[in-house]
Order: sequence, then C-alpha cells, then structure tokens
Amino acid sequence: MPAFLCGQNFNSEVEAIINTNDNKNDILEVTGIAQNKTNVSYGLRYELSVITSNPKVSNNSSKNAQSGFFTLEPYETSSLSTTSVSINPQMQTIILLLIYDEEDKLLGTARKVYEPMSQAAKNEKLSYKKDNEGIQLYGLVTENTKTKPGKDFYDFFYQKYQLSQNPENKIIEIDEMISFGRTTKIMVKIENQIVFQFYSRPKLDYLEEMAGVALQRVNRYFQNLRRQKQQIMQY
Repeated sequence: MPAFLCGQNFNSEVEAIINTNDNKNDILEVTGIAQNKTNVSYGLRYELSVITSNPKVSNNSSKNAQSGFFTLEPYETSSLSTTSVSINPQMQTIILLLIYDEEDKLLGTARKVYEPMSQAAKNEKLSYKKDNEGIQLYGLVTENTKTKPGKDFYDFFYQKYQLSQNPENKIIEIDEMISFGRTTKIMVKIENQIVFQFYSRPKLDYLEEMAGVALQRVNRYFQNLRRQKQQIMQY
C-alpha cells in the first residue's frame, strides 16, 4: 500500500472527484471522477473504496474497493467507476477515492463521510424542509443548435460535462450557425467568449471526439480563471 505523504498539495495537478446522486431508499449511486488540470498527459491508477463501521460498537470495519489503470489527456475529465452503495443510518460510511501516478505517488484524493444518524436527526430530516433556499445553478448548458449533428454534439458534450464540476458557476452555451454551403459552425461559449469552435460533420464518432476536445478547453478555461483569482488574492 503506497504511503500517505503529509503536507503534500493533493488535487493540484490531477483532481479526484466523488459524485453522488440523491439518497433514495438509502441507496446511493457513487461515481469516481478524475480531472487533469494540466497540459501534460498522465498514466494513472485509481482506487475507489467504501468503508463501513459502527464506531460506537467496535473498531471493526468492512471495506469494498474497485481499482484500475487509466490515462488522462491534458485538461481531460474521465469517469473511472460507478457503484451503488447501501447507506445504513446506524453505520458510518466513508467513500474514498485515491489517484496515483505510475510511481504510486498519490496525486488526488476525495472523501465523503456519512455519519450514523440519531433518531432526532431522522425526525428532523423527515419534517424539516425549506424550498428554494440558497439555490445555485451549477453545470448549466444551454443549446441553440439548428441541425441534427448540432444536437448530437450537444448531447455528447452534456453527457461528458456532467462528469465534471463547474467551480465558477458559469453557463456554457452551445451555438450553431450556418457556414459555407450546407456546413455549420458549432461554437462553445462561456460569458460570450468562444472557447472552442469547429465545422460540423454528420458522423457520430467525430462529434463525440469534438465533444471531448471541447470539454478539455472548457476545463482549461475554468482552470485559468481560478489561477487568475488566486493571483489577485495574493496582492
């Protein structure tokens, strides 16, 4: 088992992300995601673990893990593994995602903890609800396409983008305009700025490839935005 290094700046080059859906009937769908924040390609290994225990009763715990090898292109976001987790309200459940490089150096880590729920908390969960409080729209992608290839590209991009996280809470626009002859130009915009554009073709594999490239450009845009904010905060 690779050693953990204290003080290391994890998630700065490759970020580990855990996405979960709403807890329905105590079943949680968990997806492990890796996001390359650099312009360098990586060969990597991941381990997605679910650890359950009851600290009030004993120190014993059970662990289920999935692992595998994968590669990440510059600014690429990739879904690693999806699993369904049964959440026992009487147990502590820890979901842990670790990402290592080819030398088993830990680069990215993400962790979510579901604590045992008391009876009072259960009652509060059932009775307490506030509608439309603190709502923020993350991951919003708008569509203004005119052809089937344009719509196919939007679908491919949206599916890939849902694996990613939008830390800046920006709206991404997919626009399509008529170009030369019967061809169209598809543009990906953020704040009216074109971050990627290409001429469409009625081929699904090509459109899916372009969706992957577009997502890399979007990730690069957000990464540069974060760097600019950090530089401003330093002064």
